[in-house]
Amino acid sequence: QTDNGTEFTYKFISDETPCPFDTALEEADIAHKLIPPRTPWHNGKVERQHRTDQQRFYDSLRMFSLADGRKQLAKYDKQSNDSIKTCLGLKSPNDLPHLFLALL
Repeated sequence: QTDNGTEFTYKFISDETPCPFDTALEEADIAHKLIPPRTPWHNGKVERQHRTDQQRFYDSLRMFSLADGRKQLAKYDKQSNDSIKTCLGLKSPNDLPHLFLALL
């Protein structure tokens, strides 16, 4: 599920040119659901995560090269994905794949 940004779909700008994101989803056999236009509250969890990332990482980012920026982002992602979340029942995002794989 995504919003209607041109990084995700060309639905509102072209009927003929396929969006690379739509094409990749189609090749992976993944259904693409678009939220209604001008309704960011439908994508609230994503919007909240963007705001959190902005406050915790991007606002204080000082990178000296692209490689340095990637290194800092990898460190931030690891810390973020290892921290427990109340919405996940006090589990971290990295804990979830193990739980689902254990059910198989």
